[in-house]
Amino acid sequence: MDTFARKKKDENLRIAMVLTPLDEQNLRLAQQIGVTDVVFYDMQTMPNDAAELTKIKQWVEKFEGLKLTVVEGGPPMDKIVLKKEGYEEQLENYKACIRAMGKAGIPILCYNFMPWSLRVARTSYETLIRGCSMTSSWDVSKYDDSLRTIDGETTHDEMWKNLEWFLKEVVPVAEESGVYLALHPDDPPLDRLRGLARIIGSPDSVERLLNLYPSKHNGITFCQGTFSEMGIDIPATIKRFAGRIHFVHFRDVCGTAKDKFVETWQDEGQTCMVEAMRTYRDTGFSGPMRPDHVPLMCGFENGHPVGNKADGYFSGVASGYTMLGRIFAVGYMRGLIQSVTSEKKQEGL
Repeated sequence: MDTFARKKKDENLRIAMVLTPLDEQNLRLAQQIGVTDVVFYDMQTMPNDAAELTKIKQWVEKFEGLKLTVVEGGPPMDKIVLKKEGYEEQLENYKACIRAMGKAGIPILCYNFMPWSLRVARTSYETLIRGCSMTSSWDVSKYDDSLRTIDGETTHDEMWKNLEWFLKEVVPVAEESGVYLALHPDDPPLDRLRGLARIIGSPDSVERLLNLYPSKHNGITFCQGTFSEMGIDIPATIKRFAGRIHFVHFRDVCGTAKDKFVETWQDEGQTCMVEAMRTYRDTGFSGPMRPDHVPLMCGFENGHPVGNKADGYFSGVASGYTMLGRIFAVGYMRGLIQSVTSEKKQEGL
């Protein structure tokens, strides 16, 4: 039982967190540093039963001030994306998971739409940055693009047709269930990797996605890091997609995907994070935002084994999913939120 009730915040901007692992110690940590929203994160699967999801949600919410509001990764869809054998059964499971989320009161589902054999790509997970902390990086000149995966080669037309079919199948279920789908852009945002077409890699492709099914329940995860990798104006792009952004990944890089980039601490990338937070405020965004990839704090925590990323796809030592860096990121985000909230109040005087 908590000794003191947490002070009610008047900010609309809410900080979410992936906890690796999702256990009582990390829930307490999240509570103590001012997080309000918890993300159920699993890049392989999720429960499709409302009772099981409700049990997890109730357990999280025993910690006063915390709510389970996002599932990230979610239902398996490796067969769905390329319409492989068994995709119909997988689609029905996907719909069942959305319905279960609705019944459990978990409103946001963050997902990717890429062939499962190659999703996030980096050329290093051991790049040293500030204070010898370790991060991931990308250098297109060091990437062997001649290799092929088990999925062979795909076309952009095929991927767009499959995405349109998928949205027509699942968005009505999401609408009925009160669940908001939030597609994450492809990372890195390149046209093709190892023969596989990637279709969500620019603001125009995001616009096309949203127009395929013009419902608020067909929205996006605004991953600032991935959009930054595109070399575009972040505040302008937040404004462009206002109203269809349901979830935010708050991270940054230096560089672009067409050449090379390094993932940075949240306070030293190429984006003006103050202006980004101000734009979320001004556009009325009121959903959860989480610190996404954070550097590994070498000497204070261990990295993930190569090939393991919090029950996710292949990465490496500095997976971005260790815990200590998130403490810094949350403090930085809280400072930004309080600053832009204070500005707004002063404007109203």
